Amino acid sequence: MASRRETLRRFGELAGLAGLATVWPTGLQADRGSLLPFRRGDVLVGCTLLDDPKDDHRGRGRLLHYDADLSLRQTLWIDDTTHLIQGLRFDRSRTLWAFDAFAHRVLRFSADGRRLADFPAPSRGFSNITFAKDGRVFLGEFFVGTQSRVPLKTTLPFLPGTRRFGDGHLFEFSRDGRLLHEHTTPVQGGMGGFQGLCFSTLSPDDSTLVYVSETGSRVFRWDLIQRRPLPDLVEDRGQGTFFFDLAFDGADRLVLIAGTTLEILEWPSGRSLTRWPLPAFGFATLSPPLEGHTYLGNFFSGEIVRLELASGRITARVETGVRKSASGVVEIPS
Repeated sequence: MASRRETLRRFGELAGLAGLATVWPTGLQADRGSLLPFRRGDVLVGCTLLDDPKDDHRGRGRLLHYDADLSLRQTLWIDDTTHLIQGLRFDRSRTLWAFDAFAHRVLRFSADGRRLADFPAPSRGFSNITFAKDGRVFLGEFFVGTQSRVPLKTTLPFLPGTRRFGDGHLFEFSRDGRLLHEHTTPVQGGMGGFQGLCFSTLSPDDSTLVYVSETGSRVFRWDLIQRRPLPDLVEDRGQGTFFFDLAFDGADRLVLIAGTTLEILEWPSGRSLTRWPLPAFGFATLSPPLEGHTYLGNFFSGEIVRLELASGRITARVETGVRKSASGVVEIPS
């Protein structure tokens, strides 16, 4: 286990990471002229082409569309976002959701690859989404606070009319997009102090949100029925442990990135079942596991890998070619 000081140093760079059915008329172009549909088992990666020497999170929005073995099928260019595209997830209708937390945009794409109208959410820095079986939608707010305690090479956005980045809250919406409740979820701030509710997943019975502050050392639980915090699923372990993306697998186990390892936890006890070492430093995002595997994205290097949960073996990998940009990865479900 790396020392806490060494882990803090290495993660310091990562601290800066970070009409509903109407077809959107502009804002999406395919590199081959026509859109290829999303097929079961294909993989989508948020990988903005960073092109601003004064801002290392700013650039032209882009989704990379791979097949299951990580051969590139197409590149989708998004011309109306400003910064990193992150938090990719599919809902039960196979609509793809993604986020530009800096531009306060909630993007959506149909199963045939077309851009849909943005979800009409409040102007907040959302970065993650979960879907209840009854159609409710939960958006997590990435930013919290008023300043960063580490130097950044980007400018964090303030909420409109304020001098704060956000509150790190959870926003609950009805099936038809009505805001039902703003949950006052506690957050940790992460390395930079501005990292709020950054990654989340719903418990198998939809009663509990499980979430982390990026680079934080706790795995939080929030009771969605009583609207109150529950004891941490994983308390601060010390020894330089930091958590990132997380999701449940088909066996109702919680899979999460824990620094330099992929960890599998028993639910709801939080007992650690398995830990697999990751192939390199910097993995921060994962795809909800399907058929015994998950895809992982390395923010630092831009590498994407497929990892078998039973063995920890890497069975496919690809380099996106862009450092500090791969901020979301998701496999297309059936």
